[in-house]
Amino acid sequence: MKRFYCQCGQELFFDNSHCNHCGASLGFDPTQLSLIAVIGEDDALRDKASPDLRFRRCQLHRQPVNCNWLIADEDPNVQCIACRLTRTIPDQSYINNQKRWQILEAAKRRMIYGLLDLGLPVNQPQHPLLFDFLEDQLSNPDANHEQVLSGHANGCIIINAAEADGSYREAAREAMNEHYRTLLGHFRHEIGHYYWQQIVATPAKTAFFELFGDPQQDYQAALERYYQNGPAENWPENFISAYASAHPMEDWAETWAHYLLMHETLETALTFQVIDAPDGGEPFSAWLSEWLQLVLVMNALNRSIGNADAYPFLISPGVEKKLQFVDQLIRDWPIAH
Repeated sequence: MKRFYCQCGQELFFDNSHCNHCGASLGFDPTQLSLIAVIGEDDALRDKASPDLRFRRCQLHRQPVNCNWLIADEDPNVQCIACRLTRTIPDQSYINNQKRWQILEAAKRRMIYGLLDLGLPVNQPQHPLLFDFLEDQLSNPDANHEQVLSGHANGCIIINAAEADGSYREAAREAMNEHYRTLLGHFRHEIGHYYWQQIVATPAKTAFFELFGDPQQDYQAALERYYQNGPAENWPENFISAYASAHPMEDWAETWAHYLLMHETLETALTFQVIDAPDGGEPFSAWLSEWLQLVLVMNALNRSIGNADAYPFLISPGVEKKLQFVDQLIRDWPIAH
């Protein structure tokens, strides 16, 4: 994530709608990937620094969502590029769901920022993207669904609304013996399935098979084997997580999500001058070397304050090749750059 500053010099943060120092009204412009000071009414805003640029606030800028993203004046949509992708929200008559919806949308906006920052297309007409935030009877007895599993199907990403609850995620993490489980991680994982649909007809398909295996193998049978028997003991040699070993499609989604995690964290470290950009362009190996040094420090800091490792992963040579494949794929994306 980049650093943002108000015109008064105050440091700002991604979700800010007002500057706490000078009181300026703020909005995030997804076309510039910039947090800007705006003047005017919510449906007739101007960029304070460039008055010719006109915007409107997202329809969901008030509670409970508190979205701070802007819409270009010529855009006919009433919701921003992120919020308009949500098709189903949790029942707002259930008080807990108001906070859940806010948390879910905030994580989705951050994930979409990462996609835009990489130059990836979001919600193309030929590849529509939707989100359903569903709840089940495990967290709300009045819900219609007995159980909701997060997943993806034909451009629709389903997220169990309870994943917005820290206690739920921690219980699920413990029950599934996971080292790492975050809401943002769910979004990054599922969006990986969405983008995979767009590469299956490209030259990258052959390289995908060589690295990840045949995605056509029986998915349900593979997951049943994984949940019954667990991963092979040597899974860290070729997979970024135990779950990635369940099926080539999950390997792809886990690797994709991990690349997004690395990209945003490295950008944050770079903009805060925690690391320096490698010399000689942007080769993947140079950035990976910076990454390994950064997470060494992150884990040491976490241990110093008595917390678990911030980065409980091992990047083996096999995993490195898969991450490099994702890196090259994004750099070569036909309409991305």
